[in-house]
Amino acid sequence: MIRLRAASAFFAAAAFLAACVETEPLEDASGRGLHPTAGPTQLSVLDGAVTVTGPVGYCADTQATRESDIEAFVLLVRCRGTLRPAPVLSATITGLPAPASDDPGSLQRLAGFLATTAGRAQLSRTGDPSDVTVHEATYANSAIWLLIEDSGNPSGFDPTYRRAILPIGGRIVTLSVLSASEHPVDSGSALATLRRFVTRMRRANAG
Repeated sequence: MIRLRAASAFFAAAAFLAACVETEPLEDASGRGLHPTAGPTQLSVLDGAVTVTGPVGYCADTQATRESDIEAFVLLVRCRGTLRPAPVLSATITGLPAPASDDPGSLQRLAGFLATTAGRAQLSRTGDPSDVTVHEATYANSAIWLLIEDSGNPSGFDPTYRRAILPIGGRIVTLSVLSASEHPVDSGSALATLRRFVTRMRRANAG
């Protein structure tokens, strides 16, 4: 029980940090009408601890990147404009080191916690659990996979989005797939994009 509480508290703190870090740059991107400034296809953050890269065709939005000594946020957009609505992606890397591998079930147990009132408060952009509905919270392939509806999302973004929480490069990382409120992406397509995002991030940070 002590191990469960410690693991839940650790990952919940990471989820809360991610929600806080993401709000300002997402509001900035929304204020720009989601008009991207495409930059490199890869970006190293936190002194090279983690390399951020998205699926093929995605680049970092240079205006939306935020980094401090303890956390980093990178928004990824299509490198070239497309007539077909495409989601934007985000990666939030906390300064928290991933827990040791002696408790591989800690992440799995957290999936249930995030659906609780306390867990929804950690996921909320505003900290208010009533803003958040967790439609899906599952554990698979060493990651938590979430389908979240958050009324606190910046107005330019659809309130429903996909998110994964997982260890990458020894850090706790949150990856999200968001769509413009005017052009929402269906849940299945968003999940497929998120899976590609997770795969690319793992490959870029392997070894």
